[in-house]
Amino acid sequence: MKSKQFPKYITIFLLGLLCVTLSGCVNLNPTKTEMKLYALGPVEVSMADTAQGHDLHVARPNLPVYLDGKRLQYRGIRGEIGELSGARWAEHLEEGLARSLAEYLIEEGATSATSFYPWPQRSRDGLTLRVYFNKLGAMKDGSIRMVASWDLQKESVPQRSGVFESSDIKWEPGSAESFVAGLNSALRDFADAIATGL
Repeated sequence: MKSKQFPKYITIFLLGLLCVTLSGCVNLNPTKTEMKLYALGPVEVSMADTAQGHDLHVARPNLPVYLDGKRLQYRGIRGEIGELSGARWAEHLEEGLARSLAEYLIEEGATSATSFYPWPQRSRDGLTLRVYFNKLGAMKDGSIRMVASWDLQKESVPQRSGVFESSDIKWEPGSAESFVAGLNSALRDFADAIATGL
């Protein structure tokens, strides 16, 4: 008994239809998206005289969940979140904050040796800086807001603590460069406030 087979022209037609359908899924003229990567902190860390400084580890910062990731985000007055297109953090924000705070503290001469998240603490005898950001970022109205509490611990025992709030720091809405510059200015002021508490 002969088995039923599709006529050849139907098979060829179905294969041709499949090829046309799949070719619609391929972009033959892709457009190049220019993505700029940004990092927080000083471009060059000038090592101050840190002989009398503290051995310090900057622990993983606590951030609002919506800031997790690599997007440069700003906030509107009604709470809506926007992001800057074509711009990303070069590292996860919590890692960049820990590193840049450590670098600014080195510039302040507040530490003799600094380690930071995600790297382990260098010395068991050193201090651990824990930071809790309540507000962090750019507002759509052109202001930069940073409100953070911090504490220094030694072997999990609190030693000193404080609260920092940035003031009079502006950015040009839509400009990633001014966004990063504004956050860097706030972080430098924050490191200065911590250093005076050491």
